[in-house]
Amino acid sequence: MTALSRLPPVLLAAAALFIAACAVPPAAVDPQPIAYRLEDGRMTTELALDPALRAHPVLRARLYDDGMTAIRAFEADVRRARADEGGELDYNMELSLRWYAPVQTARLVGVDGLAWSFTGGAHGNPGYRAVLWDRTGQSEVAPAALFRPGADLTALDRALCDAVNAAKAARGGDQAWDPAPYRGEQGEDLWVCPEALGTPFSLAPGDVPGKAGGLVFLIGPYQVGPYAEGVYTAVVPAAAFAALLSPEWADQFGGAPAPEFLDRLRAGQAR
Repeated sequence: MTALSRLPPVLLAAAALFIAACAVPPAAVDPQPIAYRLEDGRMTTELALDPALRAHPVLRARLYDDGMTAIRAFEADVRRARADEGGELDYNMELSLRWYAPVQTARLVGVDGLAWSFTGGAHGNPGYRAVLWDRTGQSEVAPAALFRPGADLTALDRALCDAVNAAKAARGGDQAWDPAPYRGEQGEDLWVCPEALGTPFSLAPGDVPGKAGGLVFLIGPYQVGPYAEGVYTAVVPAAAFAALLSPEWADQFGGAPAPEFLDRLRAGQAR
């Protein structure tokens, strides 16, 4: 097995580092939106942080450190692959990590990110990450902590499935499916509705000041359809899960997703 054939699992390891919580103190961060970029032959790496994250310096530093850990691991593995192959690679290798503008309530911050990678093959692949941040405690909030301990989240899972179906319908065609596994002509299980706690999610801007109007779920390719169908952003309104929320965080949600946010989302997802 050549070093090139080993790169995809190496990239998975780098992505895992990107996702994992950083255990070291925050490092100094570049004040520019493009915090880091390297073009080295057939390798390109980049880390971008939305300028709005400067309002949350501890969170921003944490995202920077996690991203750079993944990028340094990726760069080291590409360089090892070059050495094993005796020169430059035959195609471009790319890892791009981007964190977008946060959505905040009185106590919560939600931010979502995209990791785009190409290590050969027919196309690159996106992967999503979302972080919920406690503004008071300056620490990450586990997604499950938003909900009451032991709460049955079936209603949330169903609401997510409905939101995915709505996003599919908005693109036109007959792409919607039921929560049961979809079965193709050959009978194999292809896709099922995702579980809410197994899917990255952030906060939806709301129509009530200081509150989130719902949750925004980030769904990558292959999760609910073929690669050609692309990615989906599914919005679940707060009313669908309000009864499930932990008392600690229930007052951070209210109203509905802001209409202007939904309009931008529809425009971005339309084909």
